[in-house]
Order: sequence, then C-alpha cells, then structure tokens
Amino acid sequence: MAKFSQFLLVSDFDHTLTDHTGYIPQENLDAIRYFTQQGGKFTICTGRSLPASVRRFEDIPLNAPLLFCNGAGCYDFAKKELVFCHPLPTDAIPLMQTCEREFPDLHLEAHCLDMHYCFHEDPRRDASLARQHTPFVYVQNWDEISMPIVKFSLYSRNGDVSTIDPASPRGLYFQQTSAAVANWAGSGYTVTVSMPGLIEVQVAGTSKGLAARQLAHALDRPVLVCAGDAPNDLSMLQEADRPFYVSDGDSRMTAYGFPQCAPSYEGAIADIVRQLEEAL
Repeated sequence: MAKFSQFLLVSDFDHTLTDHTGYIPQENLDAIRYFTQQGGKFTICTGRSLPASVRRFEDIPLNAPLLFCNGAGCYDFAKKELVFCHPLPTDAIPLMQTCEREFPDLHLEAHCLDMHYCFHEDPRRDASLARQHTPFVYVQNWDEISMPIVKFSLYSRNGDVSTIDPASPRGLYFQQTSAAVANWAGSGYTVTVSMPGLIEVQVAGTSKGLAARQLAHALDRPVLVCAGDAPNDLSMLQEADRPFYVSDGDSRMTAYGFPQCAPSYEGAIADIVRQLEEAL
C-alpha cells in the first residue's frame, strides 16, 4: 500500500497554496506531485467561483474534484462535470438588493456557474478577473443575472480587502455589516467575514468543512488533512483529522490553536507533506 493511500489533502488556495502575491511556490507543486504519486488524493477548497477557478487551477496537479464557493459546489475536472452544487435560495436577489441599497460604500458581486455579475465599477477587480480569464459583466438590470447564484460577496472598494486591521474601525464596520446581513438573511443563509474587508454569503448548511468531509467519504479516504489561513477555512480545519494553519495567515485564526505549518511564501503545502510523512 502506498504511504499516503489513506489521505485526502484539501488546501485553501489564496495565501495557502499561493503566497500573498498570488505565486505558487515550486516546492508546493513538487510536494503535491510526490504526495499523489505516493497514493494521496489532493484538491483545493476555495472561496473562488467555478469560472474563476477553471483556468487558474488548470496547471495544478489535482487528482480529486475541486470544491468551490466555500464548499457550496464541487466540480470534477477530469470528467468536466459538476458533482454537486448548492445555490442560494430563490429570495437571494431581494437580499442582494437590500445590501446594495443599505451599503452603497461597498462593492457587490454575484458568483454564478457561468460568470461573475458585478454591480459597481472597479478597474482593479476587472483587471484581476481578466488576468484569470474569468468572464464577467456589469449588471444593468437584475433580470440579467443567470440563475442559479452560488454565492455573493460584499467587499471594500479601496483595494484593501486583505490588509484592513480587523480591530480597526474599518474592520469592525465589516463585522457589523456581516451581522446586519445575517439578520436580514435569516436561517437560509451562511454569512462569513472571510477576509477583514470581504463578506461572503452562501446557502445555509454548506461550508468548506462539510464539503471536504463529504468528498473524503466519497473517495473512501479515512484521513482528512486540511490547510487554511482565514476565517472561511475555520470549518474545514475544525472538521479535519489533521488540520494545519498557515503561520502567516489571518491572526484571528491563532486563537484556535491549530497545528501550524510553514508560512505561505516558504511552501506551506510542502511543509505539510513533510510533516505527514514524518508522522507515518
């Protein structure tokens, strides 16, 4: 039996598999290939949408289905088909309209299976989506949105989504905004401040943790290993048999006491594979 044949390794993408500039350290790619050659299954669980993932992840050696939109969807690259998708409830558009009206200082974006639907001009975001070959449109009429909506997000217009101090007045504003959205949304939604300046809204009963464990069961992998750096990774790390917090991640995550791995710029996934091998 190959040494990693019992393992499913699920990694967050941004600031976990990549460093904080978006670069994937070569050590990580080499370690993933070694891990899968030794019988391991590897995939990514990302907050990104499916259209934002397809081209960005095509050169990463995944050998298990991708989990996208924080576990609300699962896509098999090998078969080029959805494994499952849990979209937002049918009253998502009225909720989004309320958010747009009540928080005009924030950007609103809907993530669907075909493209991103944007509601405010943002040249930085447009350039980023274009670099990643992610189709997007500016919405002129709410009827233009192609259902289903898998997730929507509210985020800072200042380009400081990941650099806001969570304890600053601006960081606290996003916490208060998240609470307001959760109150309006009710029990049918999950609302998360996944980065200090980013609020993500998806259907209740979905999370990175639930999706990762579901995939582990489907692949008959009794040992679930998860790596993450931010609050939207919390459920995944709590669900994992072997959780790893990336040591240069969101400082709020240190309070949970998860085992740590190398910082993202030093090859966090490579360090996790090393630690797993040492523990065999």
